[in-house]
Parts: sequence; C-alpha cells; structure tokens
Amino acid sequence: MSVAVTLGRFATGSVVRATAATLIALAGASVGVAQSVENAERSRLTIDRLYSLPSLIGTAPRGFSWSRNGSNLAFLWNDEGRNFRDVWIVAAENPETGPRRVTSLPSIPANSIDVEDPFAAAEAKTRAERDGGVSSVIWHPDGNRLLFSFRGDLWIVRPGGEPAQITATPAFESQPQYSPDGSTLAFLSGGDIWTLPADGTRDDHPIRLTNHATDDIRLVGYEWSPTSAHIAVLEMDQSGVPKRGIPDYLTDEPRMVQVRRAYPGEEPAARRVGIVSSSAESGPADIAWIELDPGAAAGGTPDMTLSYSWAPDGRRLAFDTSDLFAKDRRIFVFDIYGGESARLVVREHDPLNETFYFWRIAWSRDASRIYYLSDREEDYHVWAKNPSDAAGTPEQLTRGRWAVSSMFPVEGGLIVVGNAPNPEERQLFFVGESGSGLKRLSQRSGTHDPVVSPDGRYAAVAFSADDTPPELLITRLGGEGGEWKITHSPLAEFSDYTWVTPEYVSFSSHVDGTQLFGRLTLPPDFDPTRRYPAILGSVYTDCVRNQWGGRTAHPTWGLDQFLVQEGYVLLNVDMRGSWGRGREFRRGIRLDYGGMDIEDLESGVRFLETLGYVDMEKVGIWGSSYGGLMTAMSLFKKPGLYAAGIAGAPATNVWHALTGQMAVMLAPEDSPDEYAESSAYLHGHGLQDPLLFIHGMRDRVVLFKDTITLLHRLILLGKDVDLVTLPNAGHGWDNESLVQTRFAFKKMVEFFDRHLKGRAH
Repeated sequence: MSVAVTLGRFATGSVVRATAATLIALAGASVGVAQSVENAERSRLTIDRLYSLPSLIGTAPRGFSWSRNGSNLAFLWNDEGRNFRDVWIVAAENPETGPRRVTSLPSIPANSIDVEDPFAAAEAKTRAERDGGVSSVIWHPDGNRLLFSFRGDLWIVRPGGEPAQITATPAFESQPQYSPDGSTLAFLSGGDIWTLPADGTRDDHPIRLTNHATDDIRLVGYEWSPTSAHIAVLEMDQSGVPKRGIPDYLTDEPRMVQVRRAYPGEEPAARRVGIVSSSAESGPADIAWIELDPGAAAGGTPDMTLSYSWAPDGRRLAFDTSDLFAKDRRIFVFDIYGGESARLVVREHDPLNETFYFWRIAWSRDASRIYYLSDREEDYHVWAKNPSDAAGTPEQLTRGRWAVSSMFPVEGGLIVVGNAPNPEERQLFFVGESGSGLKRLSQRSGTHDPVVSPDGRYAAVAFSADDTPPELLITRLGGEGGEWKITHSPLAEFSDYTWVTPEYVSFSSHVDGTQLFGRLTLPPDFDPTRRYPAILGSVYTDCVRNQWGGRTAHPTWGLDQFLVQEGYVLLNVDMRGSWGRGREFRRGIRLDYGGMDIEDLESGVRFLETLGYVDMEKVGIWGSSYGGLMTAMSLFKKPGLYAAGIAGAPATNVWHALTGQMAVMLAPEDSPDEYAESSAYLHGHGLQDPLLFIHGMRDRVVLFKDTITLLHRLILLGKDVDLVTLPNAGHGWDNESLVQTRFAFKKMVEFFDRHLKGRAH
C-alpha cells in the first residue's frame, strides 16, 4: 500500500495577488496591514541598514539538540540580532514558558584595536561581526548538563551554573558525541577520533582512539554503534587529488596557495567506511575497512560513499554508494559479527539520472527494513526494503505529484518532509510503515526543516516563510499535535518598514509547453497602470520556495526587498533541473547547461510581457555560481532579450567545474561537444548587452582565473563589460562579511539603475 498526494492548484498564465505590500508584524511575525504612506516614507530600507548589525530580521536559531528523554531542547541563538550565538534551552513539554538562556560567553569586542587607525578599526569591526560564538551543543547523557564547542574547545555547563572548559588544545575539536551507554565522549581533532570519560574534566587527558590522519587523509565523520562497542568512521583521502594554486594578493608579497582541487575527469577525493573498536586499552585502535561482496561489486567498485547508518540492533551498518556519474547507486549492509564483506541490498542503475544530492537512507525502528529516497518512479519518494531479502521487491510507501526531501523513522512509521500541498511548500507529514495513514503535522505555510526527538514525540523545526524570518518551532508529532513558536528573532525596528510578500505563479514553456513555476514580487506601491523595470533573479534551480528570501544560499532577502521598494518587479523561475517538479523535469539539464534552463528563463520573460505592467525594454537578469553561468549564457545566446545582466562567481568553464558536475555532464572525454556547448566562455562573441562580473579572488569552487580568462576574451572581441573584484572573498562572496555584502550589493544596484532606469549614482 502507498500514499498518494496531489498538489494544490497554481494560477496558470496569470498572477494571483493578495496584498501587494504587507507589513510583517513583530508580534508573531505574521502578515498585517500595509503601513501608511507617511510611515513608509519615514522608514525606507537601505542596503546599509539591511546588512548591518544588529540585524533587522534577527538571528536564525540553529544547532538543535534533544535531551535523550526528548523532554528538553537545546539550541544556539542570539536574541539581540547579533551573529554571536549562545546556548539556550526550552522545555518541549511546556513550550509556553519560552526559551531560557544558559550561557553568556564573551564575544570579540569591535574596538579591540586602536580606533585611531581607521583601517585597523574597520578590520576589528569585521572580525567582531563575524564572531559566531558557540558552534555546537549537545546534551550530556544525564540530561542535566550541556556540552558545547566554543573557540575550538569543548566546554560543559549546567543551566544556572558557570561553564567549565574540558579541552584546551591547538587543534579544533569538532563533532562531539556521547556513546549511547553514556560512558564516553568522542570527538574529532586533527583528522582522528579522540575520547574522554563522559564526566571528564580539563585535568583528564584525551585518549587518541585512532592514529590515522596524514596531511591528505583524514577521518571526516563517525557514528557510535547503538551498543557503544564500535564506531563507524568515514575517511576522506585526497592524496590522489591534483594540487592547484590560488593566488593570494593580501599577503606582504603575492603568494600561491596550493589547494587540492580536481576538475571533471580527474581523480576526486576518495571516501570509505570502516569500523573501529571503541576501546583503546593498548594504544590507538586499528580501523577495519569494509569490503564489498565480490559478486555485488560487478560493474566496478563504487566511487563514493554518500552516507551510512547503524541499524538499531547495533549489529549491521548500511551505507549508500554511487559511481562518480550518479548512474549506479548501490546500498550495502555489513554485519559486523557475521560476514567478511558487505551485501548488496538495493541497486538502481539509471543512465539518465543526473544527481545524487537527494538520496537518503534510514533504518526502521525495529531494524527490519531500510528506508531510502529514490526517484525511480515519478519523483523522490520513500521506498522500503527488507535487508535480509536482497532479491525481494522494494515497496513504495509514498507516491503522487509531490516529492519527499527527508525522512525520520519513528515508532509505527516515518516523519517525512514534502512539497505538498503546493510545490513551494515544505511540510511535515506522518506516514505509516505500510504507507498508509498520511497525515500532515505542520500547521504554518512555509518551509519546515525538522530535528525529531529521540522518542519521536516532538520535532524542533527551523521554520521560515515569505512573511516570516527564520524562527524555531516545536511541533508535537503524536496525539492531537500542536505547534509552538519558541523564538522571536526580528528587532522591534523590523515593524517600522514595509515588507513585501511574493506571489506564486505558473506559465508554460515557450519551447515544449511544460508547466513552469515562478515567484513574483511587486513594488509596495504597485500600480497596474504603470510600467516597471524587472529583474529575473537571482536565477538558479530550486529558487521558488516559500521561505524567507526564497533561496537562502545567498542573503538576497534584503536586496530583493530593497529592489522592489525602488520600483523593480522581481521574478524567480524554477527552471529545468529543479527538485520536486518531477523526475523528467529535473533531468532537463542533462548534458546541456545553457540549453533548456535558459529557455525556461526566457519563458519567464515572456510571462512578464503578458502582465502588461513590465517595461520589456528594461528587463535584467542576475545570478551567482551556476546562476552566473545562466546569466552569461542568457546574454551570450539571447542578445537583446535582457537589457543588462550581473554574473556573480560565474561557472563559465565547465571543464573546470567540480567533479560532482559529471552527474550532469559525464566525463569531458566522453562528451567534449557538450562541454564546449555548456561553457559560456566559448560563446562570448554573442554579447551585445551590458554585463557585470562580480567574483572573489580567493574562490576555490569557481576559479577567479576563469572569469579573468573570459574577461580577456571579451576585451579582445571589443565587448563592453564591467568587473567588480573582491580580494578577500571566496565562493560565497555576498555571504562572508557584511562590509563585503554592502559593497557588492551597492555595485549591483548601481549597475541595474544605470542600465534599467537610466539613472547614474
């Protein structure tokens, strides 16, 4: 038996508008009435205020950790809108009492350097702004204390007491975990696993459980077995990955920083899973690497280990694997007491698949089945397999015109997150072990990202919506349910501004008629008799989401609100390759960057034309990374369609992409023509319209060199382009420091105003 869900309706070819400009009231961060004209004029948004501290929208709570009995939740938060997070707790059984702050740790003062030196003062302020405070928190097994990571060391605190430091080492301690029996604390440091007694203090010396790390080989993850007798470890081996130089110009003399960085077709980092005994009485323990059943390895050994999970019985370990091209997925199970090699349980060989990012595995609570996410049918859904019956047929538990993004086994079934009833949503559902009894558990419209309590009674939910900045909710999963908002993050000042809520639209592809989905945001004083300039962006897959800011990989929530305030219409389009729109839709970019994806963007432009209030001579486009490639491709291949474009960190040379892109493009030697067609730097001769590049010079994901190479080609071709370089930026050029964000976004606004409004700054 399985459960099918049908998506809710979209408006097709038209806009369904509610209130064009809405004020998100501070109390509950819910939509209220629009502000008066006088108040809107008095409180105009600026890039400087949107991206400065304390943040108008507050600080997103994160790092959720449940106590073992599921009664209390710990999390990291700052209630003053600063980046520095402390430890907070809340009682799940009495959420109305609200959160309680546990630590008040010292942050870096902004004036720690002589303020008479303006440059030194600015650097000190930036360091203070970026001080994130506590980086993780977990409950001690006794349920009365909390272990947290601060400045790279581990500390212990009892609510109401003072924190005590328990490690003080030059290396950074990370991923602390207590053993299930409550006796031992483990953590990663220097690429190896170390342990301490659960009640250890600073006087205790950590024991090195493994002695495996080298400069290029490290343990990057681990998981205790439920019996506490063993630990599964994940190794990353970069010894075969080529080294490349990234120039650094901010040192006394320019220097070449050598990094491990593979291109498609080159050897990537290797990962494998092993088992180690948790006791190390006679020195560091040996790692027993898991071998595959020779018969199951037919067709080649998997290239990648994607994830691994212990069965609740503590005897078996499942791990999910794939080849480099995401065409051959295999799930194995290893019995640590009863076998020399791992047995193949699930195999999915699909030459048309194009990504493994959404694969997941988990054990049922009684260890009788493995659940896994697969799009072997219409979209990503939950399947189940008896690991003892490798030849048996898997059972599909969910189905329908929706997709599942994550799953959490609980007693009697699973909690799943899916994009129903509307595709822009991410809601919580319960589904029974047989696929029956689908029930929606979340109550608010928006995006829910849960951490389920060990007993399955509650979920701590990172929540946001188009009209609600990030907050923490607690959702009761059983009985009559219930949902409580725990944090209140926006500042009081937040209610002084007008915040615009986007609408969701759909329209047809001008190429093949496929239904496309969009997120449309209109100016707060929208007048349908006027004609507005418009911007597509930031363009990317999976950008039509009901969450604060739409696509949260970039902090464009404030930029978008500023642009609509200044009179721009904004449109995001879920183009081919996007998740949750059906398997065939996601596969629409296979071997074809700059093909159907930019055609879908053109369909968005054509949709804007049908609205009657967009000036079609003043439509811009922008995006970053893959979105930067889409921007460049759109301007190069479709001259005249856009009046201007901004390409941030643009991946214009697919030969220099990350090896994961082979899931879409295969290997360069197998598809050289497709690589050439998908690499924007070979199409620059088509540029006719204004183009601005923004790129960080320390980018290791998309190399700054590729933008310089393309810029050189465009200069030789006589093209007029602009370049904004960010000397201290990596790939996340707009999300690494506030001063950098303000600088880059102001450059973007200036560029669009000049070319879409004819206004110089």
